[in-house]
Amino acid sequence: MSEKLLELKSSSLTCAACGSVAHRERAQFCSTCGRSLDEDYRPADALRASYHQQHRLPAARFEHANVSGSAQFVNRPSRNKTMRPIFQRQNRNGASTTALAFVTYSLVPYLGILFCPGAVLVGSWGFVQSVRATDLGGRRAAYTSIILGVVILGAQLFLWWILYKIPQWGRGF
Repeated sequence: MSEKLLELKSSSLTCAACGSVAHRERAQFCSTCGRSLDEDYRPADALRASYHQQHRLPAARFEHANVSGSAQFVNRPSRNKTMRPIFQRQNRNGASTTALAFVTYSLVPYLGILFCPGAVLVGSWGFVQSVRATDLGGRRAAYTSIILGVVILGAQLFLWWILYKIPQWGRGF
């Protein structure tokens, strides 16, 4: 008889929709998907629960301190180190954002040469704005657009030089 009681108790503490275990003995709703623990399983439950992106905590972060079998959460510091983003702050500097767009358009072979001076000029203006108003941000984006504008301009000039020289090289052979 006690096995049936234990089985009934463990099934009531497990959510039928997502399968997560309740953290409290008297829980009425699942802490992961929000569904009532008293309801039965329905075919669409797995789909609904998947939208909540539940994540079970690893077993190493739980300690069994009570004899009653309830687990207590032990907060241990995470070993995951976050990566530092390339652009530190939110870029509200319109000139540096426009300069990055110029850099993107300058990547088009041969026609991109028209956008390279714009990337350098608008990037310079974006840098000046980022120095004057530091709360706008966008300094790194302005640096990037100036440097890439000059480098891509060199590559575009090289492509145009090759285009000019191909007929001369063809006559030489």
